[in-house]
Amino acid sequence: KCTDCHDVHALAPQLESCTGCHGEVAVAAIRMPSTPDYDGDGDVTDGIKGEVDTLAEVLFAEIQKYAETTSAAPILYDGHNYPYFMLDADKNGEADKNEKGGNIAYNAWTPRLLRAAYNYQYAQKDPGVFAHNPKYVVQFLIDSIADLGGSVTAFTRP
Repeated sequence: KCTDCHDVHALAPQLESCTGCHGEVAVAAIRMPSTPDYDGDGDVTDGIKGEVDTLAEVLFAEIQKYAETTSAAPILYDGHNYPYFMLDADKNGEADKNEKGGNIAYNAWTPRLLRAAYNYQYAQKDPGVFAHNPKYVVQFLIDSIADLGGSVTAFTRP
């Protein structure tokens, strides 16, 4: 339940509930002893957050590659500015602007790209995604990478 880990009113994590099993360790560093190396980097000491973060980085790289090669429209992500995914047709690393100076939303979606972007966004917007069912998050990140044509041979899917 949410209230097992979070304060009922403030939603802040109740870190004292973690110390019984994990000792005095930062939440982001928590890793169950039997957790495999999901992201294939050879490090089985980093927290599950590190595994999720690495897979999300790989997914975004695949999103960018797919967008440019399949949709013929480079894409950027800005988690602070809605609609988050922007067009970067000139490939300068900055969102293209409309005549009023506003960012141009990405507009070359394919069903496959949209699914991957949704999963990426989910992994970015939940600050506790590594604790809120991490095996599922790892699964959909790996599956999204594969769906876009990326290699997943180094990864371990739960």
